[in-house]
Amino acid sequence: YQLLLTQDESAYPPLGRKMILCYQLSFFIECKSPSSPHAGTPSLVYSLNFPHSLTSWTEDSPDRVSVALSPPYMSQAWASEEVHHHHHHPEHHEELQPAVIPPLKKERDYTLITKCFVEFLGDLIFVFAGSMQGYINSSMDSILHAAFAHGLTIFVLVTSLGHISGGHFNPAVSLAGALTGHLPLFHLPLYVVAQLLGGICGSLMTRAILSKTEFTAILGGATLLSADTNTWYQGLISESMVTFMLCHTILNSAMGSSDKPLAPLAIGFTLTIDIIATGRITGASMNPARSLGPNLIGWAFMDTIPYGWWEYHYIYWAGPIIGASIASAVYWLFERREKRIVP
Repeated sequence: YQLLLTQDESAYPPLGRKMILCYQLSFFIECKSPSSPHAGTPSLVYSLNFPHSLTSWTEDSPDRVSVALSPPYMSQAWASEEVHHHHHHPEHHEELQPAVIPPLKKERDYTLITKCFVEFLGDLIFVFAGSMQGYINSSMDSILHAAFAHGLTIFVLVTSLGHISGGHFNPAVSLAGALTGHLPLFHLPLYVVAQLLGGICGSLMTRAILSKTEFTAILGGATLLSADTNTWYQGLISESMVTFMLCHTILNSAMGSSDKPLAPLAIGFTLTIDIIATGRITGASMNPARSLGPNLIGWAFMDTIPYGWWEYHYIYWAGPIIGASIASAVYWLFERREKRIVP
């Protein structure tokens, strides 16, 4: 660009070659008829007059060159200063005029219906994957297999759908979001209904794929308290603790943070750790939608229901509610970036 502005008249004949050189250096140079710069060009456009008397230009040649330069490389003030200091033909110079840059299109917001559908779809996939992973070779470590299956699934779901609905896929997470002000209260019941319906449909998909014998063998993918070795309060404490860990991670890495590139990974790993830690006690559900769907569909299609199927089902509601509430209280007290109670 400076080469073009600093040439004297004797150097104008090779101007075309310099224009090609500048183009190769990523400066787009366009010859056009004398008029104002194109409106709508997505860069700053400047117009320069060149004399008609040059032997290298014909009568039909345009007398104006538009130089389009992106704002990071050329500001209007810099361009004006260079022209006034280096151009040798001020009588042919016109004041530089930037083109009108059209405003960027505003992204369309997602409606509440869309957000609820995404929560429904996410829970359908989550419960389906979590139930189907139980249909494995008996020689494999079932807890480790379940942990990574659930963790990877939630990682993928939060990464792909989190920007639409927040990527809750869990009534306990939605409760924590509502308690901390990250989810409007009137959205909470709609989110929960969508999540529960998604869990039921995910379990139906599992039943549609597996035979009745296979479906019964995995207990419909249900998460159950090991009543033979654990008591109800151990199960309640277990579900409360792992739900607290999950909601605590989500509140600090996703909901309460403006920098979220690693949030899906953190959430997925937290879920994996929780299942490894307490999977043999309660199945580490942490999610009423994950528990209700398989329980309902299993109850409808299985001939024999084991003890504790409904007797201890309340653990999978009370535990996540307690865990989400404690995580929200800790977040309000110590961790919220704005308006936390303890400085």
